[in-house]
Amino acid sequence: MTRRGSLAYYLAAWICGCFFMSAAIWLKDLISGAALQMVAMRSAFGLLFFCFYGLFLGAVTALLGAFLLRRLMMLARWERSWQWTIAGAILAPALVEMLGTWWRHTTLRAQPAPRWLSLVAYGPSVVLDSGLWLAIPAGAATAFVLFRIHRAFTSQVDVPKAAPSAS
Repeated sequence: MTRRGSLAYYLAAWICGCFFMSAAIWLKDLISGAALQMVAMRSAFGLLFFCFYGLFLGAVTALLGAFLLRRLMMLARWERSWQWTIAGAILAPALVEMLGTWWRHTTLRAQPAPRWLSLVAYGPSVVLDSGLWLAIPAGAATAFVLFRIHRAFTSQVDVPKAAPSAS
């Protein structure tokens, strides 16, 4: 494990971020019923299906968002959970909009998009198709989890060691 908990932080960003986004899309489709006509997608299998593909399609976006969130919060010196949550609720839709629009503009051209671009931007385009507003609660929930992890590791690092007593 690293000193500042980077491994735990980015692993949680990937797993929790992709889960929250996948669950939001699944719930929206479950409630609307428009996109999910198959009975299997309305069960727990449907949630697992969304989460499985969400882990692959949202990995780069989640990691990039976590990196930007941590850097912005350290620059702004924001150390409260509500500040991180609001920042995550703003950053996630902005990142999804930027990457999803990039994917849409790239696929409109006559030449095919590079494969690396589909790894980076196809997931956000799926979120855009489902509704950009879904990134707000997913980003807020992910930012809250990341705040808790960041705070747990920075409090351990920042605590000064006690001076040895003269006995």
